[in-house]
Amino acid sequence: MKRLILFAAACSIIANAYSQNITGKIVDEQNVPLSYANVVLLSLPDSAFVSGTISGENGEFSVSKHTEKGSSQCLKISSIGYCTLILDVQKDKVGTIILKEESTMLKGIIVNGERPLVKAEKGALTYDVEAMAEKSTISNAYESITRLPGVMEQNEKLTLMGAGGVTVILNGKPSSMTNEQLMNLLKNTPVSNVKKAEIMYNAPAKYRVRGAVINIELKRQKSEEAFVRGEIGGNFTQGEYARGNGNMNLSFVGKKITADMLYSADYTKIKTAYDFISHHTLNGKLYEVEQYNKGSKRNLTHNIRTSLDYQIAENDNLNMAYTAAITPSIKSLETSRGNLSESLNAKTGNQQMHNFNFDYTSHWGMNVGLDYTCFSYPSVQDFTNKNGNTGQDFLVNSKQRINRWNVYAGQTHTLSNDWSLNYGVNFSFADEKSSQAYSPQDGKDMSGLNSDTDLDERTYNFYGGFEKSLGENLSFSLSVAGEYYKLADYTRWAVYPSMQLSYMPSASHALLFSFSSDKAYPDYWEMQDITSYLNGYAKLVGNPNLRPSTDYTANFTYVLKNKYMFDLYYTHVKDLFAQLAYQSPDELSMIYQSVNYNYEQNFGISVIIPFAVGGFWNSRISLDGSYFKDVCHDYHDISFEKTAWRGLAMMNNTFKLASNPAISLELNGMYVTSSIQGIYDLSSIWKVDTGLKWTSANKKAELRLKVNDVFDSAIPDATVNYKGQHFEMNQHADSRYFSMSFTYKFGGFKSKEHKEVDTSRFGY
Repeated sequence: MKRLILFAAACSIIANAYSQNITGKIVDEQNVPLSYANVVLLSLPDSAFVSGTISGENGEFSVSKHTEKGSSQCLKISSIGYCTLILDVQKDKVGTIILKEESTMLKGIIVNGERPLVKAEKGALTYDVEAMAEKSTISNAYESITRLPGVMEQNEKLTLMGAGGVTVILNGKPSSMTNEQLMNLLKNTPVSNVKKAEIMYNAPAKYRVRGAVINIELKRQKSEEAFVRGEIGGNFTQGEYARGNGNMNLSFVGKKITADMLYSADYTKIKTAYDFISHHTLNGKLYEVEQYNKGSKRNLTHNIRTSLDYQIAENDNLNMAYTAAITPSIKSLETSRGNLSESLNAKTGNQQMHNFNFDYTSHWGMNVGLDYTCFSYPSVQDFTNKNGNTGQDFLVNSKQRINRWNVYAGQTHTLSNDWSLNYGVNFSFADEKSSQAYSPQDGKDMSGLNSDTDLDERTYNFYGGFEKSLGENLSFSLSVAGEYYKLADYTRWAVYPSMQLSYMPSASHALLFSFSSDKAYPDYWEMQDITSYLNGYAKLVGNPNLRPSTDYTANFTYVLKNKYMFDLYYTHVKDLFAQLAYQSPDELSMIYQSVNYNYEQNFGISVIIPFAVGGFWNSRISLDGSYFKDVCHDYHDISFEKTAWRGLAMMNNTFKLASNPAISLELNGMYVTSSIQGIYDLSSIWKVDTGLKWTSANKKAELRLKVNDVFDSAIPDATVNYKGQHFEMNQHADSRYFSMSFTYKFGGFKSKEHKEVDTSRFGY
């Protein structure tokens, strides 16, 4: 009996010590659930930590109550942009808790309920993407990038004012995808899953990417109780032709394991059209050539991505991913009519990309991984051309196959006195096989144009660096990367330094200075000894002597009151490669070929000014002025040295029309003055976009309407009038289109990161 009494007493003590969890729900003043709010249980009177959690997608939370009976406790609830709330706990169910938007930030910076747009952190500009999404019509990760200050997008190619081309990475890791594949992934990633975006004008070597970088940090989540969530959506776009896509995302979330699957079917049909006017001098005679080209390209691509993430222990993660992009049928057709010839160029092919990735991150700062990509693209070209009484009629069978392995390992050490040390290696091995076989239908011998090449590329990278904080206001980092590059008979050792310095004399002022060097590589197909006919006047010629380029960039950035940005920059690119057109002196034809410049220089200043009018209008003005100089001493039989000033102005506006459900209107404009690109003189362009977004009260459904390039004015014309070269190209791209998209989330869906695949140098 005594034992029974003792057992009952023990049970009573345990029951009192481990009672029911404390549950509740967190909402804002509009009764919209707040996810990812911090909930901390503290004991009284010493405010000692007891337990903590974060609120879920629906704002609900459950925090463990490990206190003895009779003890007093309180809940501390906080969320970015909202006032922190301290709540006495008298019962296990606290009901609905309302957080109010805060009107002030720390250190006396008054923002009137507005979250700071940008912060300077460790040499990077960090943006609150969630706050940006609330004030615009953006719905996915790609659109969140295009709305970052200084970022410009044209034909789905991203550039950064003051830096030129920019690389997008996810969660601090570079991708391995083509530009098209990366854009598709980002477009299928909801903006709700983006935690923040970091812009680094010159990335440290530890990121395994040099030059300007945009790092998208995605939210991660785990759950004590396993659940399944998902998202379905679709998009319809009407330009010259109709196109669209449908996508589905499913995710399993558990305590240790997270599994994701994405499938999307993207149907694309776009117009290709341009006018080519050439004043071609051959053997002392002037030929006035006028060719009008138009056509279309269409394909259906199946994108499949699966990922398994296993948390071995706290901060020990193993990730395995498979990514595929399968396009079983690519069809393009282009007709060319003019006073020189009439031609028909039809091309069919199928393209496949498969990528396997293994990645491990340890709690002691080590990251190792293995990445394998297989790419194939066979195609058949059917070409006919009539030029007076002569003509051409042939088939071309082309093939490209690439196998690439990438092995990497890196280590970060956190040392005393705010020192951090990082070092690592990155080895890449690529084998590219390509061929072209001409089959004339008119009996002519074209065997001299056949090609069969095998490129073997090796890249060995080694890096080391450190970071140091000197108090709360000053920090800097320095790193050096060494690279050995080998392609056929070309070998080169190179060293690429990088430095970042951040100084914040006060909460309202931030100064950043950075310097870095970077390297870019041409497409594999551009380096082949091949000739491809585009129409009766133009042909594409490969360049086996094409080499990688190296650039050096310096930036000085000043941020005022976490909003206003001023940037001075200078860039020098050695051996810059680009495709240029050239009137042949030997035949009546236009040659397109990629060549290396001696160098390109660019320096300028940019200013970004955000402002708001009341609570309904948010705007941002971006201004940029820069000076370009392109120099090439080995451009066929001539050389060029061209300079130009370029001005750019952008204005982004968002108007809040309603709160519940949320309705917003977006109106954006851009103007770019005339400029140069190598030997080309580019005309000025301007562009106006508009959009409307509706979001349901529970934030599960979203409808978006958008008109891109309302006045069809965003494509520049190019002219050449230089040392005997006289021609002009007037483009009529499919830039103006209307799109409508709808997305519905279920199960509290938040899309998750997947490793991407770099196929930026694949294809032809």
